[in-house]
Amino acid sequence: MTKPTTIDGYNEQVTRDCERVLVTILRHLGPWKESVFLVGGMTPRYLVRDRPPVVPPHAGTLDLDIVIDVVILEDTEAYRTLEQNLRKIKFKNATNDKGQNLNWRWWIKMDDGSTVILELLADRQDIMGGKVKPLPTDGNISALNVPHSSMVFDLYDSIDVTAELLDGDGVATETIRYANIVSFVCLKAMAFDHRAERKDAHDLVYCIEHGSCRSSASAALQLGSGSSPASASAISG
Repeated sequence: MTKPTTIDGYNEQVTRDCERVLVTILRHLGPWKESVFLVGGMTPRYLVRDRPPVVPPHAGTLDLDIVIDVVILEDTEAYRTLEQNLRKIKFKNATNDKGQNLNWRWWIKMDDGSTVILELLADRQDIMGGKVKPLPTDGNISALNVPHSSMVFDLYDSIDVTAELLDGDGVATETIRYANIVSFVCLKAMAFDHRAERKDAHDLVYCIEHGSCRSSASAALQLGSGSSPASASAISG
C-alpha cells in the first residue's frame, strides 16, 4: 500500500480505528499481550500527549506496526491464539503483486469504510542476519524481520487506553506498550534510511520537537546505561 505524501492524505478517524483494533487484539491475547509492543506511525499519539492547539496536529496513521516477541511464533498455543483472534475479528491476509499471501501483513475493513493494515514485526538476526524480509514459517502467521526492533522490549513506555471493541463486544481498557523516544527515534531513523518515506521524517521531527522533555531525558539515561543490547548494536552499526 502506497502511503500518502502529505498530511491531507491521513484521517483522524483511521487513527482511532487503529487504536480500536490494537485494544481488541490485546484484549484476546491473554498472557501474551505483554509480548506485543507498538512501533511505527501510531506511536506519536502516545509519545506526544499534548493535542492541538497546544501542538500542531500529527498526521496520524493508516496502519499498525507491532513488534512481537518470537515466543508468540514459537509457542504453539500463543501462535494459534493470535491467528484465531485475527480471523475472529475479520482480518484477512494481504497479498503481494503476484497474489501471494503475506503472512506478516493483514488487513481489516472497518464499519466506517476505512481499511486498517496490521504488520507483525520481529527481530531474528540470528537466522535472517540484517535483512528486512519475512521470517520463514510453516503456518499462516509470520513476521517481518526488522533488525534491532527488539530494543523496544527494554526501551518502552505504557499507557492504559479505553476503546470500543470490534464487532460490538463492548468497551475495554488495555495497556498499550509502545516504543519510548529513544527506541522510536532509532527505529524510525533506520526505517527512513531504508525507504526514505516522507511520513517517517514527519514522525521523527514531530516527536523530537513535541515529545515530553521528561520522558526524553529518562530514555536517554536508559540508552546511556546500556540497558538495551539491540539499541547499542543499532547505534554502533
